[in-house]
Amino acid sequence: MQSLFNHYRRSIALHLLLVIFGVYFLVAVLVTVVQLYKEYENTKKEFYDEIQTLPATFGKGISDSVWTYNQELLQSILQGMYNLPIVVGVKVKSLDHKIDLQVGAVFNKQHQVEYYDSKGLPTEQTLTGLGSNALFEHEFPIYYQGPAFDQNIPLGTVTLYSNDQLVFERLKYGFILILVNSIIKTFMLWIIIYFFINKYLGKPLKEFTVKIHQQDTQSPKPIDLDINWTEENELLVLKDSYNKMIERVNKKQHELLELNQELDEKVKVRTRDLELAKEKAELLAYSDPLTQLCNRRAFFDSGKQLLDQAEKQENSLSLIMIDLDNFKSLNDTYSHALGDKALTTFADTLKNNLRSADLIGRLGGEEFAVVLPNIREDEAINIAQSLRLKISQIELTHEESPVHFTASMGVTEKTVESSTIDSLLAQADKALYFSKHQGRNRVTAYSKITAWPT
Repeated sequence: MQSLFNHYRRSIALHLLLVIFGVYFLVAVLVTVVQLYKEYENTKKEFYDEIQTLPATFGKGISDSVWTYNQELLQSILQGMYNLPIVVGVKVKSLDHKIDLQVGAVFNKQHQVEYYDSKGLPTEQTLTGLGSNALFEHEFPIYYQGPAFDQNIPLGTVTLYSNDQLVFERLKYGFILILVNSIIKTFMLWIIIYFFINKYLGKPLKEFTVKIHQQDTQSPKPIDLDINWTEENELLVLKDSYNKMIERVNKKQHELLELNQELDEKVKVRTRDLELAKEKAELLAYSDPLTQLCNRRAFFDSGKQLLDQAEKQENSLSLIMIDLDNFKSLNDTYSHALGDKALTTFADTLKNNLRSADLIGRLGGEEFAVVLPNIREDEAINIAQSLRLKISQIELTHEESPVHFTASMGVTEKTVESSTIDSLLAQADKALYFSKHQGRNRVTAYSKITAWPT
């Protein structure tokens, strides 16, 4: 097997043969598929035509049984239709729905396939195989024609069902003939092409390939080919071109060594540039691109460090959670561009009114959080109130009209029970929710609402 694989890799003739064979095979498959599809369409049309002749045979009997409410007779007629080789299901739907009946595979109201026995009772799936559930139908109305009536009286409809499986069964023999014919033609064409390509191209190319493989890669030399079936041909041109290339390679060997040294230097410079770019990318990974604040990941990482430091030094630490009020309405009313402007202006307000030691982060959307090291809850409340007032004084412009927005805040302080960033955020979020519940644009301390339900 390995030798055959190696022979394939070294044989241009075999590659060419496989390309030709592959293209021919694809074309043959395409033509065969089109031919089979046309045969399928024609056969399916024949089924339609055959099904459309059934009302003339069974329509009168169905009409009489529906008119007289003779369900036993109707069952017998439908069973007879169901036994026909072109029918997989029959459904009778009367106008008064008193004698509705279905036998075999039929569509329900949701156009799903259901199965019924000869008495019209639901049963397990009886048809299996390719196309068994691909039903197609023909519906025709039924009327009662009696001497006592001047006009035909509509009684309902009859729907006959067939499926693609029956079509495939009828196509099976023709499909086998087409498939066998395609395989034989493909195989014979492959043998013929292989014989001539191998004779006039494969053997000379093999000689050329062997001599190339025997070359010393460190010091290649010109080669010669023993081709006597023509004086001038493409292989000789290829050989001459190869020899000229070898001469140029040997001539440029020294220059290539110098270029390699120069390339090594460039690689070192490029490596340094990539390291700088990596450092920049890592910085961007921790920064929110819109507000230039810490993103959620950076906030949690830095917040944990501040919390650990406060625990170790037994210092106080507070956290403020902030949410812009009705931000979605602001976006929808004034455009996302103004919404982005509100977020950046809001972020600048936080940065300009907080200490450099404070940690500010955008947790997502219009949700922000601030960690205040060495700040107790009462002082954090004052800071939050000051921020809330400054935020309410921010004025944006939309089509020469002023636009204002507010923020709701929740404040909490580190305790023994809340010794993690997640627990602090949960407490501040509860206080924030209380602020929103109480009308928004306000500050709430978690310690004031500990009895308030979540």
